[in-house]
Amino acid sequence: MIKEYKLNNKNGISIVIISFGGIIKEINTPSNNGRFENIVLGYKDNNKYLNDKYFLGALIGRYANRIANSSFKLNDNIIHLEENEKNNHIHGGKNGFHKKNWELVDYDSHEKKFLELSLFSKHLDSGYPGNLNCNVRYSLNDSNEFKIEFFANSDKHTIFNPTSHSYFNLNPSNNSILNHKLKISSIAYIPINNEFLPNGEINKVVNTPFDFNYSREIGEQINSDNKQLKIASGYDHCFVLEKESDVAAEISEKISGRKLIIKTDQPGIQLYSGNHLSGSFTKNQGLCLETQHFPDSPNNNNFPSTELKANHQYYSATCYVFSNI
Repeated sequence: MIKEYKLNNKNGISIVIISFGGIIKEINTPSNNGRFENIVLGYKDNNKYLNDKYFLGALIGRYANRIANSSFKLNDNIIHLEENEKNNHIHGGKNGFHKKNWELVDYDSHEKKFLELSLFSKHLDSGYPGNLNCNVRYSLNDSNEFKIEFFANSDKHTIFNPTSHSYFNLNPSNNSILNHKLKISSIAYIPINNEFLPNGEINKVVNTPFDFNYSREIGEQINSDNKQLKIASGYDHCFVLEKESDVAAEISEKISGRKLIIKTDQPGIQLYSGNHLSGSFTKNQGLCLETQHFPDSPNNNNFPSTELKANHQYYSATCYVFSNI
């Protein structure tokens, strides 16, 4: 039985979250003229999430993004994970966090300001070492700040890199995000090979279609003659965030007048321009900005570590601030 929870604030903003996958089903915010619309892609029928293949609005874990050859070295042991994208592992496996029913820990059913869900992931779940306990807390305040916090611990040394996977479209009546303006606080990004895996480099964004240091339309250079864009059929790349900047990314859409600012304590943000959406959705209908550690970090020693030591506490937070231009 999929349960549904609602958060709202005094400004009329409301967020609907379901127990399956901890999925964010709706984020309803006002346009410039006060019209409330859902700015994330989703299904009306909760049962459709059971077979969804796009990770719509879902919690992702134990490891967001890809791990090459579904394996990595940990304490001199080779760990083998489930293969679910050719030979590689993506987003925690076929039955990762996004396909599990999360248990209710706490819900502010009166004020509807916060919700906390939990999941127990047993030792060798999709191949990951350690019995892992993970709690996720969603909260919405009257300053229009929506916060997602991850808390976790494992009884064995493991890796952990969770995220939330919403597809944003600030003007839902338009089936494209290519006219959205985007700014990312990043001077470098991680190029990928033909399997969408990091090639081990970290490249500067200057003089490339990956330079979003100033606000510009996503579609402006998406069809450029650029090898990286051709591999991914658009953007599907992790950006290295500037530690000095309080704001990780900002998107806006001039017709609706909506604006979204993302703040995070994570080192990277994955920009995905919805290049492979189909069926109920169309290509480029939604935009993901997934705050996370870098893809395939366990196999790249020059990337920040995603190791979680036994009995140590994991914590991360990302905040979404809704406003108008």
